[in-house]
Amino acid sequence: FITSGACGSNCKFLPVLQEDYEKYGVRIKVKYRDAEQLRELNMYHQSGGERSVATVLYLLALQELAKCPFRCVDEINQGMDPVNERKVFELVVQTVCQKSRSQYFLLSPKLLPDMNYAGNMTYLCVYNGPHMLNHKDWDLKKFIQRRRKLENDD
Repeated sequence: FITSGACGSNCKFLPVLQEDYEKYGVRIKVKYRDAEQLRELNMYHQSGGERSVATVLYLLALQELAKCPFRCVDEINQGMDPVNERKVFELVVQTVCQKSRSQYFLLSPKLLPDMNYAGNMTYLCVYNGPHMLNHKDWDLKKFIQRRRKLENDD
């Protein structure tokens, strides 16, 4: 989607009156196929996955201009097909794992298997649900013993 000649985008900042901040806006136009014209990004012209792709690319472009200590995105991959989800994730990892970048929090109820993670990246997986072990039953010493036993069995 990113390197394909069939794709394109255009972004325009729309100030109305200098002091009328409620009417300020951003119009993003995108196309995902060669035969298409650029169309405004909205719920009528693109699928949810296409809007997610455009949104994350826009956010990555903005972060080059606005520096901050951390960024947090929630479920940005929802609605994406597996091919675009993998490409977007790889682009996010490549972009945010450079030196002097903001700390990045990507929250998602699911990620594709076998994703490529950078060496300077920390991945935290939080499990939750009715079939999870109650926190009162968690025994760290037993966990470490079982882990060591598994390592020694290999």
